[in-house]
Amino acid sequence: MMEGTKRQGTEALVNLAARRSIILPAFSPYGELGGFYDYGPIGIRIRHNIESTWRRHFIEAMGNVEVDTTIIGPEIVFQASGHLGNFSDPITVCSKCKTSYRVDKLLEELFQGKGDKKSVDRVKTSRLPELEQMMVDNGVKCEKCGTPLKKADTFNLMLGTSIGPMGGTSGYLRPETAQGIFIDFKNIFRNLGLKLPVGIGQIGKAFRNEISPRRMLIRMREFSQMELEFFFDPEEKELIINGENVGDGFLNQRVNFVTREMQLENSGKDFIEITLDEGLKNGYIPNKLFAYLMFRAGEFMDRLGFPTDSFRFRQQLEHELPHYSKGNIDVEARHDDGFEELIGIAYRTDYDLSNHAKFSKSDMSVVNGEKKLVPHVVEISFGLDRIFWVLLSNSLRKDDKREWDLLLLNQDVAPYKYAVYPLQKDEGLVKKAQEILKGLNANGTYSYYSLSGSIGKRYAKSDETGIPFAITVDFTTLEDGTVTVRDARTGEQVRKSSSEIR
Repeated sequence: MMEGTKRQGTEALVNLAARRSIILPAFSPYGELGGFYDYGPIGIRIRHNIESTWRRHFIEAMGNVEVDTTIIGPEIVFQASGHLGNFSDPITVCSKCKTSYRVDKLLEELFQGKGDKKSVDRVKTSRLPELEQMMVDNGVKCEKCGTPLKKADTFNLMLGTSIGPMGGTSGYLRPETAQGIFIDFKNIFRNLGLKLPVGIGQIGKAFRNEISPRRMLIRMREFSQMELEFFFDPEEKELIINGENVGDGFLNQRVNFVTREMQLENSGKDFIEITLDEGLKNGYIPNKLFAYLMFRAGEFMDRLGFPTDSFRFRQQLEHELPHYSKGNIDVEARHDDGFEELIGIAYRTDYDLSNHAKFSKSDMSVVNGEKKLVPHVVEISFGLDRIFWVLLSNSLRKDDKREWDLLLLNQDVAPYKYAVYPLQKDEGLVKKAQEILKGLNANGTYSYYSLSGSIGKRYAKSDETGIPFAITVDFTTLEDGTVTVRDARTGEQVRKSSSEIR
């Protein structure tokens, strides 16, 4: 953390997001609809930069390919995927006012408020009957009317729709972007002449009928995912990606890890440190490709600006595993008083391809070299909105010297690298500032421009919206071509030639 600053809480971030239109509640003139949010001009630029960082790291640098598949699918697709039968969360409904709540999250928030970390961890390891008993034992009441909440059940999260003018075909909005990738896999593999292992990625919307969306972008009903499905031959010993042998060097990488045993024993530790090689040998990590994607995930978190001690890899408990998985590890980052899942890595085996082959009566096998097989899959799925929100939460600081907040984003993620400000509303200063702005934009360094308010208020605005540097054009600029460049992290100012700024 930068010296002289302290991390702000979620309340400050919510206030900033509203004040600077970073995030806007959807449909607000009509009353808010829970779980739906719009991105404002600053927010969308930050989000696009997160997307670009993901695309460079997981698509371009690894030689993978990207697709964009449909959002709505016919019912049979989600019968095959298992979502219609298995995709549910624990729910409790108030017997008086009929308000619904997600039981596990309600209990987690209760225990977090009490500072009871062991009980928070116990919730994560509990099944439905245990959650119901905890709710009763702790006297959990409806937040709206105060009626005790006693009964728990399961609720399927799929959002349904009708396709066609007469509604003749039942369909669903996709709960993940993955199924379109699985269905298109064979054609893409054959038509592009690909070789295993290969990743197919996608950025897009997904929908879940959340029981009680809350905590801003943490639990939404419409959200964005960045997913990569990595297809491979499970019998292949060497890990060769895009013609390059990855080797074993990455297995020496140390990571912050939470084992199943630590969770079941309520150890109280946030994590232990292990190498990826130790994780493989101890059976925490299903296979080498899975370990490699953990390595890449750690690099990605670092590139976004998450400090190493701010995130961990948590091994999911057996009863937490999705219906398609033979092993899941979540990447969780510090948020509020605990850790929040941002990335899920799952060993899906051949579950999806084999089920789609069965339900569609189509052959989903491919020929890789001389071998015909149905590939296995390791998936790495990123919650884009959650990453956005938790990154901002970790980056928001209060400076002891300044009277405003600082959003300290790195240059890869920041909405703009520079803010360009004429010192005053002088015709010569405005003209020169716009000339500098056009030059930066022409070189692909897109920058923000404002003439509104005092220079101090404009500095505050750029600091609060995560712009690393501010360029001020003053009367000296007109004489010698130099400008003042102000660093948002330190508030320090230096003079530079405008021609040197890139």
